Amino acid sequence: MCYHTQQRSDAARLKARFQAQLAGNAGALPQGPQSGFDHPRLPVITAGEPGVIRLVEWGLIPAWAPAERASALANQTLNARAESLFDKPSFRQSILSRRCLVLVDGFFEWQHIGPHKTKYLLTVEGEGPFALAGLWDEWRDASAGDVRRTFSVVTTEANPLMARIHNTKRRMPLMLTGEGEAAWLTPTLTPAQIRDLMVPFPENRMRAQPLTAAPSQWNLFG
Repeated sequence: MCYHTQQRSDAARLKARFQAQLAGNAGALPQGPQSGFDHPRLPVITAGEPGVIRLVEWGLIPAWAPAERASALANQTLNARAESLFDKPSFRQSILSRRCLVLVDGFFEWQHIGPHKTKYLLTVEGEGPFALAGLWDEWRDASAGDVRRTFSVVTTEANPLMARIHNTKRRMPLMLTGEGEAAWLTPTLTPAQIRDLMVPFPENRMRAQPLTAAPSQWNLFG
């Protein structure tokens, strides 16, 4: 799964990497570790505005959600499993027409070996900030009179590296770079073309940095 990200890039770095400007009213970019359970606003590029970076709240609230269910749904939609996107009511409209890029510098995952739990920072080797595939929606809070944009991170089965790290769930976020980013934002994709994009990222392009001591007998890359 993916519930924790690392945010380090400033507006200039994101602009250079993604060829997009931070929206003038976006506010300050988040910095440091971010937990989805706190519903932070992370930098996002949507298919409808590929040249604009906006801060969007983590935890997708579907447009149809009644007010009394909004908060509960936001906690249940931090991630969206690739295998069920076209079936789940919360995601089936967004996967067709509201795809987005979630801009991060890394994400965190924990490995469990017996009583030991080791925290890892996962990044893309030598590329700086990168994108996670996401879905977004727009929900209107009738009582407050405002509109909330929210997103979910798409997850897929783990590649071999992530299967060794995230060894309890064997999942990973759908990571994109280069051509994959542009393809994910293409508005005319068919369901078959979308499914073709939802594959695990190559492990040889990732860097895994342990942040806590790992048991000496465990060979992560063996």
